Amino acid sequence: MSEDKVAKQLLQGVWLDEVSDMPLILFEGDSLHYAYPNATPVAFKIILDSIYLLGLDTISYKIVRQGENTFWLQTEADDLMKLYRSQEEEDKLAFLPPKIVEDVKAIQEKVQKDSIIVYDGVRYRGYVFINPSKYKVVRQILDENGIAVERVYFDNIIHICVYEGATELYGRDVDKKLFSDFIDPEVLSVAILSDMDFINVDDEGYHYKATLSIPESPALYYMSLTISPQGQLQIVSE
Repeated sequence: MSEDKVAKQLLQGVWLDEVSDMPLILFEGDSLHYAYPNATPVAFKIILDSIYLLGLDTISYKIVRQGENTFWLQTEADDLMKLYRSQEEEDKLAFLPPKIVEDVKAIQEKVQKDSIIVYDGVRYRGYVFINPSKYKVVRQILDENGIAVERVYFDNIIHICVYEGATELYGRDVDKKLFSDFIDPEVLSVAILSDMDFINVDDEGYHYKATLSIPESPALYYMSLTISPQGQLQIVSE
């Protein structure tokens, strides 16, 4: 079915939540912008009596009422979200390019950790360098109105290395793709490699524990990494 260009044009501009009177949505061209931290714009279409959001998944919402200054939607929570058109130019400030919000489980700044472990009379030092990358992780969540919002986070690349005195015994960069054989692809796509710890040294080698987290979710995945004295890497899911 063809898109309703007239209805789309009627939506252009900033819309406020009728309950809070706060800017909520900006329709600009073919894009819908949310006034949420680190929310990414999504393309939209209006076909018949529904608006379609074309993001990670295509989601549709029934339009209950649309006028020059009124826009009502039926949300996934079966609630009625009522919006009205902004008359204030400064309301556009709510949609300026957002700063990425640091998730409580995702380390988004450079971090260095080191541990000293003595095994069999030998002193080892394990280093972990957590470096934020430019690799985006996009996650779709439902806001308090039951509307799907896509938020952007940045993954980390973690460098691990083990020293015996001044001699480096092992070193490599780790990203979440290393764990693709252990975590479901759909889960891995929205996960962040958020932490790494040097655990201990024994006859098998040098042991690390990696933590993968999903932003704005309690879900955590732990992976054990063992580097043998010969430099071979073994991974086991915890």
